Amino acid sequence: MTRLSTVFTICVIVFRGDTASADNNFLTGANDIIAVVDEDGDIQASPFNVQFGKKDIWLPRSGHVVSLEVNKKDVPVGMVLDSAGQAYFPTLKSDGSSNRQYRFWSALLGMGNPSPKHRTNSASLSQLEKLELQMGPNNILYRVTTSSGSIVTTTAVIHLMNNTAKMVVSDIDATVTKSNVRGFLLPALGLSDWTHEGVVELYRKIADQGYHIVYLTNRAIGQSDMTRDYIYSLTETPYKMPRGPVLLQVESLLGALQTEVIKGQPEVNKIAALSRVKGLFPGNPFVSGFGNNAWDMLAYKALSINPDMIFNVQSDSVLVSEGTGIPTNYTNLIENTSIMFPALGV
Repeated sequence: MTRLSTVFTICVIVFRGDTASADNNFLTGANDIIAVVDEDGDIQASPFNVQFGKKDIWLPRSGHVVSLEVNKKDVPVGMVLDSAGQAYFPTLKSDGSSNRQYRFWSALLGMGNPSPKHRTNSASLSQLEKLELQMGPNNILYRVTTSSGSIVTTTAVIHLMNNTAKMVVSDIDATVTKSNVRGFLLPALGLSDWTHEGVVELYRKIADQGYHIVYLTNRAIGQSDMTRDYIYSLTETPYKMPRGPVLLQVESLLGALQTEVIKGQPEVNKIAALSRVKGLFPGNPFVSGFGNNAWDMLAYKALSINPDMIFNVQSDSVLVSEGTGIPTNYTNLIENTSIMFPALGV
């Protein structure tokens, strides 16, 4: 089968609606995490969204223990997989160890998942303290030893920042890239996309002013590695795309496409993800947003971002301010970066 026919097949499956109830979590991946420390040294964090797909752990997955390694050091915090391969923090004993363990027949018969009140993807303060996080990026590795003895891993980054941090949110597909569906499908097939000229220099200069760039996308979480690799590979000499949290949709590839193309309500996932992040801060950390669709604009407005600082990126690389309606371009924004994004005390 050719790559193009594979794209067509995927699209046909999605438009048939075959993702409604099936477990389509085939790929493995994890979202980055935003961790925020307050004046007292207490830490809160966005959800630990991690998924081990059928590609790496075939059924049944429920009950497999997930070990965590932070900055190349094992930590005394663990998670457990549910029947869809998504990890959660279970109820803990008084010594901090898990009551859960892998039982093949319980998992196979669908009895391995705990009730919702006994599971969460949010780490507690005591769990976060055990990770021994450092300010800035912290590499996290999730490791599962399967019942057959094989070891499967996936990685992400925990970005620890002060509760005074400020953020700029950017969509990826058709915002950083010049195409939308291409951005969903081509990375999965090992093909490249192309970007808006000037986006790397602009984002780099915004980051140099002290702002965190958050990459928010409706790509599926199983595309996390290829999405990070793609973003961080972008250069415009001498500029490199700044590193920042990459947040993907916690669904299968087919489910993500269905949300984006069929349901037409991708703003729901984006608003939910950004709201969880906003709740970590005493005030609103979001100062600007870049997107290419009406739902991006809706999501950014829902987060109370100043409409004048929300930019709708057109296919011809023209950017239109959502507040003023005035078109601009990357060259103009680059020249006025220090005015629009005043340097922060970092």
